Amino acid sequence: MIGCGGAGKTTVARALAFHTGLPLVQADPIVYADGPIARPESEWQPELNAHADGETWVIDAMKLSLLEHRLRRADTVVFVDVPRRWCLLGVAQRDGLRALLHNHEFMRWIWDFPRKARPRIYDLLERYGGDRSVVVLRSRREVRGFLATLRRDGAVVG
Repeated sequence: MIGCGGAGKTTVARALAFHTGLPLVQADPIVYADGPIARPESEWQPELNAHADGETWVIDAMKLSLLEHRLRRADTVVFVDVPRRWCLLGVAQRDGLRALLHNHEFMRWIWDFPRKARPRIYDLLERYGGDRSVVVLRSRREVRGFLATLRRDGAVVG
């Protein structure tokens, strides 16, 4: 599960894990295990990569430096690639507008995501897509449709 902050990755990852019975691994509790400040990547990277080395999982994470490792191991990739206005709104709804406005670094990352992260993600998806099922959800409507498919079928079809 990949995408910009506020895009809805966690919602989709939870539904996917629930409907497939796969274990859900969320990066935020690993990265922020010590509180509101991220631990150094050297401390949490081995743990997240160890989860990706497991047999089955749904990983909810968006860290470009670790994406290649997960793409090599994944059989399905879901990229929630919604417009940044939806990401900003999603974070404001989740954390509150005040929290969003006071986290300038996070706001900048969301704002820059289409220009900086998205092209790198698509390059990696092209390089490692091969035998993997890649689902790209580009709107809230597509996200709702994907979730409805999970509820209806109980499984993902790529």
